[in-house]
Amino acid sequence: MKFALYMAAFFLTLLFPAAAGASIEEFVKDELSSMLPWERTAIEVDEVEVPGFVSAKGASIRLEAPKRPTGPGKVSFKIEVREKGLQERVFWGTARVRVFKQAVVALKPLKAKARIMPQDVSVARVELLDATEAFAAIDELGGMVAKRPISAGAVIKNEYVKKETVIKRGEKVIVMVEGPSIRIKSHGIAREDGHLGATIAVRTASGKDVPGQVTGPGEIAMGF
Repeated sequence: MKFALYMAAFFLTLLFPAAAGASIEEFVKDELSSMLPWERTAIEVDEVEVPGFVSAKGASIRLEAPKRPTGPGKVSFKIEVREKGLQERVFWGTARVRVFKQAVVALKPLKAKARIMPQDVSVARVELLDATEAFAAIDELGGMVAKRPISAGAVIKNEYVKKETVIKRGEKVIVMVEGPSIRIKSHGIAREDGHLGATIAVRTASGKDVPGQVTGPGEIAMGF
């Protein structure tokens, strides 16, 4: 039912529940929410305005959205009122749609190059427009450092952080070569920077550059 309304008709004809003490604002909020492709718990509709609206108890009311609401922002709609023995009346109105989602925010100011620690951040309910390219869970920031200063309360976005470099180019590293029945510890030189889990080039004791995976600060693992 909800899908059909969203994809095709975008209007509803219902009995206005005046007897139950409902208002036109509540009616508009409920029907606009039903047209949007998000859970109702993630949607808020406010700033409802229907200039000159008048309706008697028991009137049949239809809300029609000429343009399909596809996201947050201002929405225009038409209200048609039918009452027994009276000519249909039409009112135009507007409302603001707000959509929320969970996102990670900074609990305190973070300096550039600072490691993001679990106690530095929290998950909060923020507006969808502010949560674009944001992290949804704290564990997603494991091994990350700030690329730029981040203010307290700011939503942490992908562009604000990067994976922490744990091995730098030219650094001496321990190389662990492992196979089904062999494990060799050797030494090498990192040929490029690397973060945890990254594959980088390493110059071995034999003078060859081979790929290895960063397993920790100064540590490289290679398959045999």
